[in-house]
Amino acid sequence: MNWEYISGFFDADGHIALSSQKEKEKTTHVGFTNIDLNLLESIRDFIFEDVGVKGVISKRTSKKENHSDCYNLVYRYDSALKVSSKINSQHYKKKKKIKLVLEKYKSVTPRNGKYTEDMKKMREKFVNEFFSL
Repeated sequence: MNWEYISGFFDADGHIALSSQKEKEKTTHVGFTNIDLNLLESIRDFIFEDVGVKGVISKRTSKKENHSDCYNLVYRYDSALKVSSKINSQHYKKKKKIKLVLEKYKSVTPRNGKYTEDMKKMREKFVNEFFSL
């Protein structure tokens, strides 16, 4: 396992997103989806050894009989930023989203959740820019 493999896997079966943990609050997360649990465990173990962050694997049960269940490996907030900084995406939109998150996310997202009016405006601009990509 290496970062080149993980970067390619991310381009095919990965995602970077802002998800709502609370109403109106969007938290960044990076994840990988696949039907092969062992593969995701290998990726998770490599990332933990290399970067020192833990990912969470969850199972998503298929809603259709002819589809397989799948698994998601997800990293949130600081862990997502650390993993993102190692991924060398070649996917046009994913590459732009990673760059935007790495450059701006922390500066517009106070960890204590307390925003000034100016911070709210900067945060809203960041979220709009992210979703316009």
